[in-house]
Amino acid sequence: MGSRMLTGSLMLGGMILGIIMVFVEPSVSETENFAVSAQQLIDNSTQAHISFLGNTVAMLAALIGTAYLARSMQGADKPGSDLVGLASVLAFISITVLAVSGVLQDSILSTSFTNSGGDAGTSYAISEGIGNGAFGFIGVTTLLLGIAIFRQKNLNPIVGAITGLFGALLVVGTVLPSADPGLDSTSTMEAIGGTAWFFGFLGWVLMTMVIGGITIKQARSS
Repeated sequence: MGSRMLTGSLMLGGMILGIIMVFVEPSVSETENFAVSAQQLIDNSTQAHISFLGNTVAMLAALIGTAYLARSMQGADKPGSDLVGLASVLAFISITVLAVSGVLQDSILSTSFTNSGGDAGTSYAISEGIGNGAFGFIGVTTLLLGIAIFRQKNLNPIVGAITGLFGALLVVGTVLPSADPGLDSTSTMEAIGGTAWFFGFLGWVLMTMVIGGITIKQARSS
């Protein structure tokens, strides 16, 4: 199990890196055609490669930090110990899924991949599907961690409650069909799912940074 300083640094640093990558990733036009999106990424292969690598490292760092925190909260005499035990397992599952998605996305940028008959559009679509599926695990992880923090009061019960709420929103957004609420073709259910996913995702990013910062502060004062 990692130290508290390492745990907090992974959570906070991972999310900061992810935010930086938002400004690094190449611009891809709004389209539902994965083949078109994949080609645009191939046309900006260097920038896309840096973005894929950075985002993968950012997500893995944040989730490894989350898993470390969850494990540190386990104990026979600690309320919610079973919850964080499950959260730790789900965090590592998310890490595996996102790693597969990241490797698959990056493979489409390889010339040897397309020269050997690889279909960039299909591979990109599969990687997106795999990556999106990981957020269901992340949502449950965040929900369970938030409940445990609230019960143990080891960080801050308010932080735990808010973390659990955003985790629940991410779960709802993953389970329900999701689409852009601003489109005329979007149904009410899709709008609810899309809104829940959006706020759940932003909340996960924010609360991971907050928890990471608090953990670092506690490590420095101990």
